[in-house]
Amino acid sequence: MEQLLKRITAPGNRIWTHVLFWIINVLFFSLLYGNIREDYMKGLTQSLVTLPVSILATYFTIYLLIPLFLDKQRYTQFTLLFILTAILFGYMDRLLVHWIWVPVYIPDYPYDKYPLSHLGKAIQQATNIYTVVLAAAAIKLVKRNYENERLAQELSQERLDAELKFLKSQIHPHFLFNTLNTLYALTLQSSSQSSEVVLRLSNLLDYMLYECNVPLIALRKEIQQIQNMIELEKLRYGERLDVTLTQSGDLNGWTVPPLLMLPFIENAFKHGVSQGTEDIFINIDISIRESILTLRVENSKSDEYLNQREADYTKGIGLRNVRRRLDLLYNGAYDLQVFNEEDTFMIVLKVPLFKSDEKAAVRPEKPNELLSAF
Repeated sequence: MEQLLKRITAPGNRIWTHVLFWIINVLFFSLLYGNIREDYMKGLTQSLVTLPVSILATYFTIYLLIPLFLDKQRYTQFTLLFILTAILFGYMDRLLVHWIWVPVYIPDYPYDKYPLSHLGKAIQQATNIYTVVLAAAAIKLVKRNYENERLAQELSQERLDAELKFLKSQIHPHFLFNTLNTLYALTLQSSSQSSEVVLRLSNLLDYMLYECNVPLIALRKEIQQIQNMIELEKLRYGERLDVTLTQSGDLNGWTVPPLLMLPFIENAFKHGVSQGTEDIFINIDISIRESILTLRVENSKSDEYLNQREADYTKGIGLRNVRRRLDLLYNGAYDLQVFNEEDTFMIVLKVPLFKSDEKAAVRPEKPNELLSAF
């Protein structure tokens, strides 16, 4: 149905659609009048004679009355004009029939009983005409409603895309700033590690700025950038940082929205390591089971955040942004749990995965079915 409406509404097809409509109209009334009069030639002739008035009444209604009055909610004026013009077109059709059709087929028509000014006969003619007018108006309104819905969907998708891009752009400034500081310090020391920092940072920036401009990306690429981030942070914090990354399940052939997991890793370093002095750790576990990705990130709390209010820690700007992005991406088909303990913080995220050859929308239509797997 949607494809049919797209073809009908295509600019090049509009004229032929109108022509087809009027051909169907002529055939229908030819059969109707011909059956009534038991002469299909008479029916075809009558249908052709009344066609000009039907066309005039139809286009007058759908291109003038409806846009100028009905669309602007001027219902009283629309109703009055609709009734008056219907009667007027009824008289026009009656006159046309009596000038062309009646002299040929009913030469002895009883004008003394039914004069041309007869209101009842004009209303009867208007009824036949406005069967066509109402059908055309219904088609017009359905078509316009479809176009409005399509436009609304496009605008909504554009807003979602813009918001996703904005949220994605807020993911990494803190991490990049710290990495550049680390690189600056290593450069001052003429450290051999500075070249490694440049290489890993370059790979990470290439991923964030260029490779992420797609709805879905290979899961292995996302994990590779997590490893890059971990190695960069290890260079920064040295031996006082204990980071473990474990992976389980088949990681091949799966795709995820880009930058899905990196914000949680960045958050762990930001809140768990930045001001810590000893016993600081981050445990990251990524597992795949039955097309469900489970990410567990646990980190020790740094001295800066041990005394922070729970509401500030679990509902900060970063986490709010992540939740909003997940809502936009998965339409509720995800599970995110936050565990805020006395000296540790852990998140557990579960999301459905997509096959690499799957042309699936990132926003699932039936989130409850996917969530049942959790």
